[in-house]
Amino acid sequence: MIFCTGCGKQIHETAPACPHCGKPQQAVGGLHREKSDAKAGGTWAGVASLVLGIVCVLAMFDDSSWDSDTVAGLAMFSVIGLVLGVVALNISRKGRGVAIAGIVMASIGLLSAIGQS
Repeated sequence: MIFCTGCGKQIHETAPACPHCGKPQQAVGGLHREKSDAKAGGTWAGVASLVLGIVCVLAMFDDSSWDSDTVAGLAMFSVIGLVLGVVALNISRKGRGVAIAGIVMASIGLLSAIGQS
């Protein structure tokens, strides 16, 4: 048994809400998830953004001549990396640093693509 965080009465630890006052409960043992914890699966978007950003930055070191298809591909990878990074920032608190790094690298890649065109 635990105590309700709203009214202080004893309730069962698996109760999602207090039967007396109706306040939603957070179990100490992790039996219930908060809405922000349910969104914690958003780290995949941050990692994908970082990978695309790394690919874009590494493409800048290619010193051969670029045709329009290569520039368009770099721009597309950069835009997708930017979008995934922003999505990762909005979905989850977990992995924010990875998403920010992906956004920065994808932005550099997009600026490079703009400069190559």
